[in-house]
Amino acid sequence: MNLRNERQAQPTPGPSRRDFLRTIGVVGATGALAGCSFGSRDDAAGDGADGGSTDGDGGDGLTGTDTSASSGNFFEPGPTVSLEPVASGLVSPTALVTADDGTDRRFVVDQVGKVYVHDADGLRSEPFLDLTDRLVAVGENLPDWVAYDERGLLGLAFHPGFAENGLFYVRYSAPPDDDELDHRERLSEFRATDDGLRGDPDSERILLDLPWARPLHQAGTIEFGSDGYLYAALGDGLNPYNGQDLTDNLKGSILRIDVDDRTGDLPYGIPEDNPLVGKEGRDEHYAWGFRNPWKMGFSSDDLIVGDVGQATWEEVNVIEKGGNYGWPLKEGYHCHDPQVGTSEDGECVVLSDRGESLVDPVLEFPHFDDEGYPVGFAVIGGHVHTGPVEALRDSYVFGVFTSSFTEAAGRLLVAAPQESGRWPIREVQVEGGLDIQILALGSDGTDSYVLGTRTPLADGPLSTEEGVVYRLSA
Repeated sequence: MNLRNERQAQPTPGPSRRDFLRTIGVVGATGALAGCSFGSRDDAAGDGADGGSTDGDGGDGLTGTDTSASSGNFFEPGPTVSLEPVASGLVSPTALVTADDGTDRRFVVDQVGKVYVHDADGLRSEPFLDLTDRLVAVGENLPDWVAYDERGLLGLAFHPGFAENGLFYVRYSAPPDDDELDHRERLSEFRATDDGLRGDPDSERILLDLPWARPLHQAGTIEFGSDGYLYAALGDGLNPYNGQDLTDNLKGSILRIDVDDRTGDLPYGIPEDNPLVGKEGRDEHYAWGFRNPWKMGFSSDDLIVGDVGQATWEEVNVIEKGGNYGWPLKEGYHCHDPQVGTSEDGECVVLSDRGESLVDPVLEFPHFDDEGYPVGFAVIGGHVHTGPVEALRDSYVFGVFTSSFTEAAGRLLVAAPQESGRWPIREVQVEGGLDIQILALGSDGTDSYVLGTRTPLADGPLSTEEGVVYRLSA
């Protein structure tokens, strides 16, 4: 389905591409959440091959003025839902997960270093885990071209046997041990206290400790599959070529490891059926060719990943073992030139240097529509809704981080999964409007949740406590 050709009449759209680029001058940056670029298809602005910045005035000599979000353009209208606030007072909630331990608890990850429990009484004031003393200084000492710090406490997953063994896993950004690095990305195992009420910070066992040169493109989601293995998303580290380099690094990939085993000197095991076992490349790789798979999640046995674009397009992929998802050779369904950081239609590369077919996404959307108005920047991967909101049942619910610098202008989207071909997208209509920039979506096995901040990019969301969690309802 080509939504641009089938678009219904909409209200007068919001700011034009030119207006939006004026705002880039306000914040002096083009790198926002998940390293998205705020350039456009005519290349008036866009980051380079290494994900760097444009000049501060957006490339067309404009000075900074205010602008608002896009106004309902591009996407067909979808079902209407309500949002029930269930938690507030957070800074930047980046995940909501559960533990299969028979308790009615949701665990909310705050990017600045704490994990909170949400239960029938609301959000508990004492954190389940506090790692603030092990994190980089989130929101501080950033280059001028970075508008939103992507570092911090990024992922949480509970062992399938948590009720018996108390083990859980965390992704976070640690301070560097080398002046040439920005930070280190860690994946660690922790153990809960005997009563299961708190995580023990002294129980840390580090599984991965990776050097990271720049403060972007870490991704961060970790998830256990039904096979019992842990899947971990890693961005390309702001080097697009890492997405196709499977030998010298783990970046730009989805990794798959066995936390209950050990292979050689590794602190984890390598599943025997990982696609590169016995072949060239690191055995941890499960799928590759990603730019910044900021959010991913299992829906039944399908691992669905939102990969944030650079030049023009945002995309969502359904993961196949050994699949190559094209970055930086393609962006969405389109050709990408990593030398100049542009994407366009045409005759694209269809095979990697290894001879693998490049797997197309199941959906995409552009940063700007045909008239040059902003659609949205940074896809936020979600999940297939199986809960009580009938209008969303069996649909893939996901989001857009924002379509504005100066408003909290996230967009909530829904797509209909297809056996083959593209998934048609609609925009969820929120009663009373959506007042946040979307950072993540979550599910507790029944209800679906959307997490975000009410503070716009230009106002420094990591310096406020405007982070909220909403439950979706009919």
